[in-house]
Parts: sequence; structure tokens; C-alpha cells
Amino acid sequence: MALLILITLPAHAEETEPADDRIEDMVVTASRVPTRPDTVGSSVTIVDRSALAQRKAVHGATVLQDVPGLAVSRLGGYGAQTQVRVRGAEANQVLVLIDGVKANDPAGSDEFDFSALTLHDVERMEIVRGPQSALWGSEATAGVINITTRQTDRPLASGFAEGGSRDTLYTGLRLGTGGAAGGIALNASYYDTRGESAAASGSEDDGYENLTVGLNGRWRPTAVSRLAVAGRYTRTQVAFDGTDFTTGLPTDADLTSDNAFLTLMGEAGVTLFDRWDHSLRVTWLETDRDQSRDGAWESSTAADKVGVYYQATLSLAPADQRLIAAVDYEEERFSQRAPVGFDDPNQDQKRRKLGWVAEYLVAPLVGLDLSASLRLDDNSEFRDVTTYRLTASYRIPDTGSRLHGSYGTGQKAPTFIEQFGYYADSFLGNPDLVPEQTAGFDLGIDQRFAADRWRLGLTYFNERLTDEIVTVFDPVTFLATADNLAGRSRREGIEAELEAALTDALTITASYTLVDAVEPDGAPEIRRPRHMAAGNVDYRLLAGRAGINVNLSYTGSQRDTIFPPPSYVPETVPLDAYLLVTLTGRFALTERLQVYLRADNVFDEAYTEVVGYRSPGRSVHAGLRFETGR
Repeated sequence: MALLILITLPAHAEETEPADDRIEDMVVTASRVPTRPDTVGSSVTIVDRSALAQRKAVHGATVLQDVPGLAVSRLGGYGAQTQVRVRGAEANQVLVLIDGVKANDPAGSDEFDFSALTLHDVERMEIVRGPQSALWGSEATAGVINITTRQTDRPLASGFAEGGSRDTLYTGLRLGTGGAAGGIALNASYYDTRGESAAASGSEDDGYENLTVGLNGRWRPTAVSRLAVAGRYTRTQVAFDGTDFTTGLPTDADLTSDNAFLTLMGEAGVTLFDRWDHSLRVTWLETDRDQSRDGAWESSTAADKVGVYYQATLSLAPADQRLIAAVDYEEERFSQRAPVGFDDPNQDQKRRKLGWVAEYLVAPLVGLDLSASLRLDDNSEFRDVTTYRLTASYRIPDTGSRLHGSYGTGQKAPTFIEQFGYYADSFLGNPDLVPEQTAGFDLGIDQRFAADRWRLGLTYFNERLTDEIVTVFDPVTFLATADNLAGRSRREGIEAELEAALTDALTITASYTLVDAVEPDGAPEIRRPRHMAAGNVDYRLLAGRAGINVNLSYTGSQRDTIFPPPSYVPETVPLDAYLLVTLTGRFALTERLQVYLRADNVFDEAYTEVVGYRSPGRSVHAGLRFETGR
């Protein structure tokens, strides 16, 4: 059961890190153009900078775990491979955007590895649930997570340092300058921890390092033109454990992965005649992963993706109409390197995608907003795929109610690994795969009352997936491979949310999620907890100089699979439910200087997200933050 709590009220006086870029209260991913939240038909959650600052959160996955409909699976401690699933879908069916760059890793099964996402430079995260392929293409089958990094429009300097359990150090610096026409900000952070054993049966600590540097600039040369640049580089090193081939479970091993992740974006835009907007965005993604055993290089994968996106938007006054036409071009390259054994795993692959997009938004009646989207994807390796989406939002001002709903189709192309991957004695790709197809809808109601100080939300969702790509055992090669599953997988459930400002100093948010995700044969999908819940309480005292934040995150029981030798026939293993409690206290020593204390997993809950792997125990961290140049 998922009882979520996300603080979404404005930052307070004791916060030393206000939202510098003054992002408007707009949803920027549920359409191809920014849209007011109360006109969006899809289910959307926004986690803003004030929520992150109140929790003093470090890792993106920790916060996303509390968002309705999202489930997190981590293979061990911080730094271990981390997957985020939306409404029971696979991790690679969720598109992740970082400052407009599609950040899913083509060399990592088209997933975004959330273990590398630290939050020092993150301004906000916008989560749109439901099929979004009609807007954003292949990876957006189940939803979109849009991450915006921090900008500024004034001179500033800020920094922080925290330390605590397991010899953990987290520190960062932020510099920026700007004015009325725009600004530029440089963000840098470093995280290092001794960690603990990833294998539940192990005793050897598996450490983790993360260096992240980002640059974000915006400039308006004239009243009708704009320019933007953004770049983010993350370098990580993580120690991880191997597999005991007598049990099929993780065990201590001297394995290390050195990873580099780079995103770059440049954009130019102009608005003509006050109603006809044009934008051109060019992006670059590059990833590199090198794995070593006992200090010696063992294998590597790498990928790069270039994207060119043109969009034209025509705004018409009658019925607040907007017509959008866009062309998306992407080219991906994948490489794999390893010593030649029984077969040669070394390879280079390439493919391109061309997407044609049309979207129409209209408000035909007061309070009623409609949208329709259509997309044709031309992939060099697969048949053309057409996807579409319809949404509606209806506001009833007299009652404070809003009804919303959406229906969409989606498609997910096979990954390079699924098609061409080769791992000696374990996996061989299948070049004959076809894209996965999904269709789904959601219906919901939002109710506001007490002068908008309270909001209740309830949404029902239902999705179907065909041609699901799964890992199977090939009796001819005696290796695992990928194949399209016959039949339809079903995913449905409900999401309930509460936001309330009980007083000017006390705010709460909460949510609950029920997910029923099953295979075509009726068996529950693995690593999909049926019940999830989260809750957050934030209390400000001493005229805003101090604050206490309590966060609860509940994950219900779920199932996982192991492949024990010698038969390697899969066995289903139950994973117990768990509750995590985080307590954070903060105090402003001066207007510029703040101290804080955070305790994670306060009650030292022993829990498992993936069978055989140990999850982080209790930890305590103390920190200091400063800012100048407000």
C-alpha cells in the first residue's frame, strides 16, 4: 500500500536554498507545451525544491519511492543498480528526461540508472503516469520522469557539507550569476561512502563514489527569442558482489564498475506574430561502463545518442486552441567489449529513429480542456508504429472538483542488449524481436476544500501490454535469451493522494497505491508490490527558523525470482513488507547559515528489495549549508 507524502508548499524563511529559477506552476511534460496543472488530463505529481530541501534528501530514488504508482528496486546499498517502475511496468518503459535530454541508457537496457541521481542540482521532478509514447516516443510506454536542474537569475554562491554513518561524505557547491535577461549556474557535488555488503550473506563492504557537475544557462536576447544550454556529467565507481554458482544467490566478490554519464543540450526558440512559436533543440547522451574483477578489466559497454528536435506551435484565441507539429530525429550507437572466449562478444551496433508528432489542445467550454496527440515512429530496425493519446480535464468551480482522464497507446522498441547482447555462458540476444505494445486509460477526481488548503485525489488506471519481452531459456544454445511473450499482461490499480496545510506551520501529504500486475498466465509480476504507501509531516517552528520533517515509506510484500543451479529452473521467492522512517531536523543559525540532522531508516528495518541483496540499515548524518548573494 503506498501512502505518499510530498511537501509541495513554498519554501520558508529557514531554507537556505530557495528555488532560484522561479519555475512557474506549469506542467511541462504532459503536453509538448507547458500547461497549467488543472487543465491536464493525465495523472501528474510534481516534487519541487522546497520538498527536497525540507527532507534534506540525497538520492533521487529515495524521493521517487514515495510518489503514487512508483516502485523502487535496488540491488544492495546506495550506488547499486536502481530501477524505478511506474504502475507495474518495466523500468525501461519509463522515459527519463534531464533538462530536455532523453537520459535512458541504450547500453543499459534502455533504463535510467537512478543510483547515479543525487539531488544537489535538482530543482524539480515532474512525474507523468500513463502511456505517453504519442508525445515522447518509445521509452515513454508507462510514463515520463522529467528532471529539471537548478538555474538562477542573480549572483549567488552556496554550498553544503554533510557526513555520517559508514564514513559517508556528501558535499557540494553552487555558483551563479544573472539578471533580467537570464543567467547561468554551475553546480557540483561529491558523494562517498564505505557502504556495506551488497550480498545479504556477505561481510565485505561495497563502497560507492559519485561526482556530479552540471551547468545550466538561459538567455533572452530579445523579447521574442530565447537560448538555452545545459550539461550534466556524472562519474561513479561502485563495488558490487558476484553470484554463488552453487546457490544462484549473491556472494562477496571483488567486482567494480566505473561509470561515466554525460548529457548536453542546446536550444533556440523564437515567437512570431505573438502566436507562432518555433524551437530547435539538439541533445547528446554518452555513457560508458567498465567492469573489473580483482582489479583487472573484465568487460565494458558504451553508448551515445544524438537527438535533433524541431517543434512549431500555433496559438489561436478562439477556445484557447494550440496546434503543435514536431519532428524528432535520434541516432543511437552501442558497443560491447570483452575478452574473446568460446564466442566473440565484441560488437558495434547502430540504429536511428524518426518521429512525426501532431498535438491539438482546445478548451471548448469554460472549465473543459481537451487534447489529442498522434505520433508515427519510423525505426531503422523495426516496422513503423503509430501511437495516439486523448485527454480531458473538467473543472467545477462551485464545488472545487476536477474530473480528469486519459487514454493512450504506447510502444517500446527492443533494446540493444535484448537484440544483440552476448554474455559468455549466460545470455545471447535475439535479433528477431518486435516492439512491445501497450494501451491504457485512467480516470480520476481531485477535490479541493477549506480555501484550497486541502486536496484529495483518487485515480483508477488500467493498462494492457502485448508482445512483452521476457528472458527465457533456449534449450538449443543452453543460454538465456529474450523473446516476445504470447498473450496480454494486465496492470490496473488505484492511486489516492492527500495534501493539507493544517496551519501555516504544519503541512502533511499522504498517498496510497494499489497495483495489480499479472502475466498473461495470471501469475503476479515480480518486484511489483501490490500495496505501497507514504506519508510526510513538516512542522516549522521558531518563526520559521527551525523545522522538523518526518517521512514514512511503506512497501508491501512482493515476489522475486531466482534461478538455482544446476537446473536453473526459476523459483519464486516472497519478499516481506517493510516500513522506512526518516526524521530530519533543521535550524537556521543566521539568514545565510543552516545546520541539519537526518536519520534514515530510524528503526533499522531489515528489508529486501531484490532477493539475496541487503538494503541500507539505519544511518545518521549531520550537515551544514550556507548561501550568499540573495
